[in-house]
Amino acid sequence: MNLAAIRHVPKSKMAYAFNQSKLHIFLQTAKNDVDYIELIIGDPFEWRYEDGKYVWSGNLFPLEKMEKVYETELFDHFFIESGTLSTRSKYAFLLHSKDKTYFYGCRHLKEVDIKKDLNFIHDLAGYFNYPYINEEDLIDSPSWTKDTVWYQIFLDRFNKSIDQKEGYLPFGSITDKIKNNMFFGGDLKGVIEKIPYLVDLGITGIYFTPIFKAYSAHKYDTEDYFTIDPTFGTNDDFKAMVDACHKAGIKVMLDAVFNHCGWDHPYFQDVIKNKRASKYWDCFYILEDNFIDFPLDKNGRPAVYNITPKYKTFAMTPFMPKLNTSNPIMEKYLLDVAAYWVKEYDIDGWRLDVSNEVSHSFWRKFRQVVRAIKPDLYIIGENWDDSTPWLQGDQFDAVMNYEISYPLWQFISTYKNSDPIDAEMFKYRVNNLLLSYPKTVAINMFNLVSSHDTMRIKTRCDNDVRKVKLIYLFIFSFCGSPAIYYGDEIGMEGDHDPDNRRCMIWDESKQDLSLLSFFKNLIKLRKNNPEFTMVDITWHHAKDGILIYQKGSIYIIINNNQETKVIDFPSDLIGKYLIDVEQNIALLAKEKIELSPYGYKILKLI
Repeated sequence: MNLAAIRHVPKSKMAYAFNQSKLHIFLQTAKNDVDYIELIIGDPFEWRYEDGKYVWSGNLFPLEKMEKVYETELFDHFFIESGTLSTRSKYAFLLHSKDKTYFYGCRHLKEVDIKKDLNFIHDLAGYFNYPYINEEDLIDSPSWTKDTVWYQIFLDRFNKSIDQKEGYLPFGSITDKIKNNMFFGGDLKGVIEKIPYLVDLGITGIYFTPIFKAYSAHKYDTEDYFTIDPTFGTNDDFKAMVDACHKAGIKVMLDAVFNHCGWDHPYFQDVIKNKRASKYWDCFYILEDNFIDFPLDKNGRPAVYNITPKYKTFAMTPFMPKLNTSNPIMEKYLLDVAAYWVKEYDIDGWRLDVSNEVSHSFWRKFRQVVRAIKPDLYIIGENWDDSTPWLQGDQFDAVMNYEISYPLWQFISTYKNSDPIDAEMFKYRVNNLLLSYPKTVAINMFNLVSSHDTMRIKTRCDNDVRKVKLIYLFIFSFCGSPAIYYGDEIGMEGDHDPDNRRCMIWDESKQDLSLLSFFKNLIKLRKNNPEFTMVDITWHHAKDGILIYQKGSIYIIINNNQETKVIDFPSDLIGKYLIDVEQNIALLAKEKIELSPYGYKILKLI
């Protein structure tokens, strides 16, 4: 047995409270190294008198066996859900391999003889400890998020209302070489006009990129956090839009840009004017007194881009000074902003821009403030990597789950892909992600494959709509909330920012209506089959470009090959009846099934 590969961390993603009476416990071992694992667990204070001596309640046989649930490239991962009525637990593991048994606890990993080493095995000082399940420590995320289908809108490019003023570029008139200083007139009233379209599509949540007053079209350079940008409408227009969305069963999530502001923000302008005499000096990270040492244009804005400013910024751009959220003035200001839009306009969520560059301390206060107003508010961070430190229940409910985007891009899309992976590695990457967070977190993640920060998925798939369907099929059958970037559903194209921010195509003759129909059916399928939202995946096949995986009674087969493939049915299905969900026909599972190039099947066990 490879002892170095054995790993467990208490009070972590490997041992957490699922609810007040259940613990989820994981153990890692080397791959194919262990025959089976047993868990010894019980209340450390619960003893019984038996045969003239006190015996601990955890020493009950037969012991609970753990289930091997996932394998990754190097390891096997075992899991058990253990009930605990007392909310207190001490536990250890017995690992069995061939003729050897090992005891694994907090202080020991050693070979034991179960019959001869009972005193050692019964010594609770060597056990892992889950001292108490406190209700306030449980993950407390909104119950509605797992069933939500999100639609991301870049407002200037979504829809220009019939009431919008003149003075903008003709909507949709430019289809390439899009820039962030182009304005096409998309507005809040334009969203209201398209609510019937979103409802028909099946959308139940809208995530807006920033809509507060700012200089650019993307609005990540905020000037006034309390005011809707005039190009989009008024605060009253926003209230009307939120009300219309809520009436249609659609949640509304806004983008909070609290890592940095724009050059034009009055606090920063005051610092430029008054330097150290400004009361806002410490609201930013100013490195030198003479921090504006570069040329300005006729409007008093930076005339250069590629510089290293003498003040901290986002991504080295002088237009976006970084905010000091530990400064009392700035902290209060931003928390007031967060509270204002929840309290006054009843928004349902905040997406937090560049969230991993803002202090944990600030985000903890942020959560307390907004949750005091609206207890089921959804909070997600823009984190591109493993985000465990932010997902402990005291900061975010979820993050933008690029950790599922990457393996999908690498496996199915090959355009500009320097690191392709095969089906088996895809399975390992997905399994590793499922092991990265407690199930109570995984079910809330914001899952996306295309956004304002990435190449559009159709372009990434080299304009092969079949691949687009495979990628979105997986996202919609994965735990968490699936998100569609506006226009993906009708086949819009676009390379990296800003080309991915083209105007929405509303001319049906230019839309891919077959793809739109696919999205509508996929959303209905997810809504009608709760298995799609389950966290657990059972893999039946993952090689040669073929995936077969199971979610409850649903079996999904994906052929990521340019050739027709005839593959074996999972042996446990042969002879059973299934429904082809898309065609709504029953079929008898035989030994083989044929899949078209880049095709798929969604089957449900009857």
